[in-house]
Amino acid sequence: MRNIWAAVAGFAPVLATVATLAPIAGAAHTGIGIVVLGAAVSLMSARSAHARSPWRLLLVPVGAVVIATFAVLFHTAHAFGDAFFVVTVAAATAARALGPAAGRFGRALILPLIGMLIAPINPGPHPLRTLAWATLAVFVAEVYGLLRVQPAEEELPSTAAPRIHAWRAAQSALALTLAFTIGQTVFGEHWAWTVISAYTVGAAARSRGDALLKGAHRTLGALGGTAVATCLTLLIGDHRQVAVALLLAILAAAFSLRQYGYAWWAAGVTAALALLYSLLGVSGTEALPLLGTRLLAVFVGALCAILPATLLAPIRTGAVLHKRTAETLRSARDGDYALAVRQVGALREAAQPLLAIRRFRERRELAWVDALTGALPDLRALSADPADTVALGRVRTTLKAVGTDLKAAVS
Repeated sequence: MRNIWAAVAGFAPVLATVATLAPIAGAAHTGIGIVVLGAAVSLMSARSAHARSPWRLLLVPVGAVVIATFAVLFHTAHAFGDAFFVVTVAAATAARALGPAAGRFGRALILPLIGMLIAPINPGPHPLRTLAWATLAVFVAEVYGLLRVQPAEEELPSTAAPRIHAWRAAQSALALTLAFTIGQTVFGEHWAWTVISAYTVGAAARSRGDALLKGAHRTLGALGGTAVATCLTLLIGDHRQVAVALLLAILAAAFSLRQYGYAWWAAGVTAALALLYSLLGVSGTEALPLLGTRLLAVFVGALCAILPATLLAPIRTGAVLHKRTAETLRSARDGDYALAVRQVGALREAAQPLLAIRRFRERRELAWVDALTGALPDLRALSADPADTVALGRVRTTLKAVGTDLKAAVS
């Protein structure tokens, strides 16, 4: 029940954004582009640990400059817009080496760029007017983001060396360059699907195993979503009200199921896209070839992200688990049990690639993940009452066993 409430509370700003922008777009005859842009920014900002920070509103004017620059450059010449996008994402990735604030600033700037790929804004004959509407969409999405009911989790500070962030920036730049080149050459006007896939797979990949897992999830999710969307496009036809209701319902379900696997989110977005086609006037069997094109573009985009993560200074999943296990042990031994609880969560996330293949290959690091996960109730008890001697005794036993095995593994 708690998870359902969290999903409803998390998705409410998206509904509020759509409900606010839809009548505005109708009255101003702007089309649904600004509605989709606002919804996309709201959905992506929901994943941010600092979505409720008022400082984000100060970035809206900066985001407007980013939107305007990308839109003007891209519609002047694709190559200029492509280069601006690649450089901006790479710089935002490298900025994480400067600290959490710089990392958050970079991610906040990328949100409107990704939104622009989902809902392209053409400056047309009145660029200032068009870009003003796009800025309004981002502003509305950010304002409603501040009203989220659930508290935002504090972001764990990055302990990666600056060179790691530099290499990740290089990986992102190469992945996006490949995605732009292949997407615009092979998929024509649907090139953005390749770029979005490359970004979502590679941007948050913690290791090469994580990139492979995210790529597989995104491709499988898109395949499942395509199957659902095929049925929906044939059933819905041109019934716009039904399409809107189902689109929001599918996105809400995908939003709530995303915590169980990225494949659910990819499936939901793919199915929702079919309904979006009906809103754009593409319905019935006309949309079916587009779904096949999208599936292929998603797969190619995932490959564009996987190749740099695998070949260009790859980060091993095992090395990430070694480091995060050591950090968790250090926090628990220092008595910072609340931090240790969050670090165990981060450790489990980093271990997902190994957990996915556990039935085929058992890795030593998974024993540490299991042991520290089992210690979570005691760590939570100690964060509330550090004098709990029973919980402290069990935690110390676990820390000693995991620490001994960790030292043996690295020696």
